[in-house]
Amino acid sequence: MTFSWSNINIGGKIILISTLIAIISIFMPWVDMVIRTSNGWQQITFVLLALYAYPVFQVIKNKSISLVWGSAVSILAAVAAVAFMQYQTIPVENIDLCFAGQGTYLFFATSIFLLIGVLKYKAIEVEAALQPVTE
Repeated sequence: MTFSWSNINIGGKIILISTLIAIISIFMPWVDMVIRTSNGWQQITFVLLALYAYPVFQVIKNKSISLVWGSAVSILAAVAAVAFMQYQTIPVENIDLCFAGQGTYLFFATSIFLLIGVLKYKAIEVEAALQPVTE
């Protein structure tokens, strides 16, 4: 079966769209210190996109996604984004200043949507009636 956008259910569409937005977030500022910004590519956070690979490939191949593995990679992506935010937080005179940029927050949001997509995804079954019967 070839890939077709119309043959994907809402969960698969959420997975693919969240992955596209996650890719866009890599080119947005991940560190924003007003006088200096740094995007996800410069911060080498593009490696976090590897966490999106399993759900995306399963959707493209129209195969079911393991609830354990799919949930694990999406939660791990969200935790990684939060860890990056914590890493960019610096205490200054009893105030915590967070220098995480918009790309970090967008990546976190897309990780949550990835989890929602994994939970809603169902592979479309190929109907046996469409395949020729050989006797």
